[in-house]
Amino acid sequence: MSAPGVRDERLMIAGTRVRVQSAGDGPPLLYLHGAGGVSWLPGHTALAEHCRLIVPEHPNWGEDELADGLESIEDLVYFYLDFLDALDLDRIHLAGHSLGGWLAAEIAVAHPERLWTLTLIDAAGLWLPDCPMPDLFALSAAETARLGNYDPAVGEAAIAAGATPEARAAQVRARAAFARIAWNPYLHNPRLAVRLRRVRLPALVVWGEEDRIIPPAYADEYARLLPDARVVRFPACGHSPARERPAALADAMLAFLRDRAPASARPE
Repeated sequence: MSAPGVRDERLMIAGTRVRVQSAGDGPPLLYLHGAGGVSWLPGHTALAEHCRLIVPEHPNWGEDELADGLESIEDLVYFYLDFLDALDLDRIHLAGHSLGGWLAAEIAVAHPERLWTLTLIDAAGLWLPDCPMPDLFALSAAETARLGNYDPAVGEAAIAAGATPEARAAQVRARAAFARIAWNPYLHNPRLAVRLRRVRLPALVVWGEEDRIIPPAYADEYARLLPDARVVRFPACGHSPARERPAALADAMLAFLRDRAPASARPE
């Protein structure tokens, strides 16, 4: 469900029907969700007070599949280029969480000219042999929720919210779509690391210090590989700052956008 005041639409993009939630006014900020699926979180509400926040549901995560088929992360890259064209968005601020962070990084590598800034939030996409990520395909939804949240109460609330028949059906769809693009190689692109040098625009890398899904070492690796990146870490926070530290996430992102974006693209 959407929060009050959030527009919830179904748009046809290049033959694919996609759900899009949005709120606010100002410079457009496209926020790409993670592997578990889309939801409007407290951090989104805080960002929408200063930006035109756009939160789509990835094709195949919802009830409609990508028109040309979903086989790799690259298919979603091209879908979102079509998405920007359809919404007449020449340039945007781009943010992505987890799997959505990986997707955002791939878009920034391929088409940096469409972006003002890039924000990666506990992002997948890289692989550190000395710091492997847990096998999410071997975990239940409840196990993943407990592992992903620092605060046990937040994890249990997420489990309770996912107990309805509708939520369970959405979890099945999300896991199937996730497997199509992240099973092998697992949750990364071996070529991404050598391509991140192409992202010649301001980048913000934000991470929960207690992330047990994608450990904070990956924040340092992204910062090392991106030409112009700053890192912000949130204490007492797991894999989802938008859920566990929404005010801190919004403050960090808005401060970054006001500092590094072109004058015409800065939020108020």
